[in-house]
Amino acid sequence: MKIAESYSLILIPKDRAKVRRWVISRQRVLGIFGLVGAAVLFTISVSLGLVHYRQEYLATEDLRNRGRQYEKERVRVLARLSDLEDIVTQNSTLASKLENIVGINTSPGIQVGVGGMDHNREASLKMASVDPATLQNKADIFDETSLKAFNLKAIDLSEEAKSVGERLKEVYKFNPDTAYFWSAIPTIVPLRGGWVTSDFGWRRSPISGGRQLHEGVDIASPYGAPVMAAGDGIVTFAGRHGGLGNKVIVDHGYGLITVYGHNSQILVKEGEHIKRGMMIARVGSTGRSTGPHLHYEVLVNGVPVDPLHYILEQL
Repeated sequence: MKIAESYSLILIPKDRAKVRRWVISRQRVLGIFGLVGAAVLFTISVSLGLVHYRQEYLATEDLRNRGRQYEKERVRVLARLSDLEDIVTQNSTLASKLENIVGINTSPGIQVGVGGMDHNREASLKMASVDPATLQNKADIFDETSLKAFNLKAIDLSEEAKSVGERLKEVYKFNPDTAYFWSAIPTIVPLRGGWVTSDFGWRRSPISGGRQLHEGVDIASPYGAPVMAAGDGIVTFAGRHGGLGNKVIVDHGYGLITVYGHNSQILVKEGEHIKRGMMIARVGSTGRSTGPHLHYEVLVNGVPVDPLHYILEQL
């Protein structure tokens, strides 16, 4: 079929108005059809692209949601691992103190307790060489190193918890007279609500200014606060004596003695049997003292030792 060189477009109105006629060349007709075809193809392509984009967006949105959930879970796991590590560390420290009290796993030649004290023992736990806490800022939550670190930490915590449990079992069955032994040991803080102002050991004397061995710990507290016995025992001295002013001495047996000094009032008498937690005096500033506080000592076979090594609760 022969293609015409031009085409006529005739417009005939209904109201007998003038008929309009346009002559369109073949090139123009082909151009119009080409533009229409291109527009149709463009519309189809855009529509298909939007459908595909929507499908991809929904798929990636699901992955993002899952990623956010995994991130929340990872933070939760890290927090739980950290809490568990703190608990195991606290129990390990407790086990170490109890072992030192009864004399299990101590260094030979160092005798400062009922059994002894290994001053080189580390109180903190030695966990995995890779710490999950250092991985909190990693972008890839599926990183193999992160997962391996979590697994190592969980395994180490589990093994350490078992070890601490076994150590505690050994401690509690160590002494045949278990009931009285543990009630006699001075394991509680003798002054509630106070704060340690001077530790055990060598220090500069607040009175003379010279260097001296501080044979106990000083716990500051308001005047008149109750002083409690740190363990069961018998009062062997209750009165005024030397630089400690009003002083109470309690014999707990097993070579253990506790001393409570600078009291404003003494509430027990010599020969009296007392129980752990019983109020025996009130905080004061008698003797050589710069203010109201309790001077608290623990002696083992007559030798002063750090009282904090025996306190099992938080100061």
